[in-house]
Amino acid sequence: MGNDPGLLDTTPLSESSAELLRRTPVPDPRVSLLVFHRDGATLVSLEPGASVVIGREPPADVVIADRSLSRQHARFSWTDAEVVVEDLGSTNGTWVRGERTQRDVVRSGDVCTLGAVAVSLHELANAGAGLHGMVGHDRFRAALEDEARRARHFGRGFGLLMVSGGRDAHPTRWWASVRGLLRPVDKIALYSPDCVEILLPEATSAQALELATKVVDGAASASCGVAAFPDASTSPEKLIEVCRTALRQADAEHPVQTAPPESSRAWTPDTASPARAELPIASSPAMQAIFKMIDRLARSVIPVLLHGETGTGKEVVSRAIHLGGTRRERPLVSVNCGAIPRELVESTLFGHERGAFTGASQQHRGVFEAADGGTVLLDEIAELPPAAQAALLRVLEAKRVTRVGSTKEIEVDVRVIAATHRDLDAMCEKAQFRRDLLYRLNVMTITIPPLRARTEEIPALARRFLGDANLANGREVRAIGPEAMALLERYAWPGNVRELRNVVERAVVIAEADVITAQDLPEAIRVPSAMVVGRAAVASPPPTRTEPPPAPGDMKSQMQRHEATVIFDALRKAAWNQSEAARELRIPLRTLVHKIKLYGIKKLGYEMG
Repeated sequence: MGNDPGLLDTTPLSESSAELLRRTPVPDPRVSLLVFHRDGATLVSLEPGASVVIGREPPADVVIADRSLSRQHARFSWTDAEVVVEDLGSTNGTWVRGERTQRDVVRSGDVCTLGAVAVSLHELANAGAGLHGMVGHDRFRAALEDEARRARHFGRGFGLLMVSGGRDAHPTRWWASVRGLLRPVDKIALYSPDCVEILLPEATSAQALELATKVVDGAASASCGVAAFPDASTSPEKLIEVCRTALRQADAEHPVQTAPPESSRAWTPDTASPARAELPIASSPAMQAIFKMIDRLARSVIPVLLHGETGTGKEVVSRAIHLGGTRRERPLVSVNCGAIPRELVESTLFGHERGAFTGASQQHRGVFEAADGGTVLLDEIAELPPAAQAALLRVLEAKRVTRVGSTKEIEVDVRVIAATHRDLDAMCEKAQFRRDLLYRLNVMTITIPPLRARTEEIPALARRFLGDANLANGREVRAIGPEAMALLERYAWPGNVRELRNVVERAVVIAEADVITAQDLPEAIRVPSAMVVGRAAVASPPPTRTEPPPAPGDMKSQMQRHEATVIFDALRKAAWNQSEAARELRIPLRTLVHKIKLYGIKKLGYEMG
């Protein structure tokens, strides 16, 4: 069978099958090796009388682009009714059951370590059956982005889990028990040598928490972080960030930790972490101009509208405005308008009285009361429903709020900063946003450029995130290597600063040395041959076959890439409306859908096998 790096068989060994493998070396031809590596896992069939060589480069039978592997690292053979592993003179050695070996018998439950790559022996319960399971980290991220778009469109949620077995417990030891709890639609990826990430489409917060509890109960010493969309965040990059934070907070007494709701949170200088208290990095001309403007704006009380792509740092800018003015000693209360259930928006913003609605068991102060004397950041302001827009307009005009269930007006003194990545003017034209509210909010508008437009800031940001990640994960990675830094500067960062933070943290977690190398970066960033579409580097899956990639002059390959680029540009121009893109390309919709699937086109780019 083909070795697709994004797929592996996930059928756990039954107790009887596992015992049979212990007593008799190999029962039948349905045996495979599961090769866990940084970009996911690869399923390798093992046939009687045959051998498979795993290494970094051809002519190895299974090629894993990992520098911890030697070119021809180890051979797995099925001979004399035994599966045997032989080291081929590798630099980092071949380890079985924790001991370095030149030749040893591999049995069910053994973990073979080849550098940073782990290999375990599995029995295929049904050879030829459809396989489902682990995808590479890049594919997982793309699936997370896709699910976030679907969730926004259909108004539903989903869950994200991060499960760790501890630094000395590779997922090969507990993978089967976790996978057995998941549905076929769920996706799982290897985040680091001791951690997997799991996507739970259409799962509620309660369902995600229930599954997390079952996971830690079924995997000894495991811990789990849980983040739910939209409660914890509406941004995929932020979901990853808060889920990682929740996982780090888990311990033996409380092995499951849930990221708190993002609907509203208060920030004051006293509650700031050291990293958050640092001055913003603004070395590019565009950001320097913005912070000069902030110096002038901070002393006033006029509303400010921040516009920029998700992850560009709108919250950092809002904090700078707050701290630069006379309200710095009062709270900055941030509320994500897109994370609040529609029926609770007005209660969250303006408060409610006891008994105002079902579940209102006590009086509650809203965001504006909590921020009295300070600043309110209304993030994702475009997501406010019409009724809440009208209520917010009244508050901005009268500087008074009325709690839900009350007729009494309460005077509040707040400065309002609104933030969005959407085109509010266009929304006003479509009657999706109130024009009079927009006039109130955009007295001063600041447009924050994406990270790809200020690449000179990437080294300084990356070094700061390196320090933060070391502190958070107990690591001592001292630097980012020149090659890795060059790749970071070249990448387009569709997720902007937050994506850079997440990439650096994962690199710190998986780095084997005290310097981050190109090998520690995601596939989409590090592969030199990756297609660059709209300045977004998108990589092909890691090689697992012996045949060489298409030559640069391969006409068919070049034509396919050109066609994929044209389709990608048409989709982007049509805001990912496939029907509109098909009309623009003058091809049938079914043809477009087929080619999207053929080339693996996603919003951030495409990959070609």
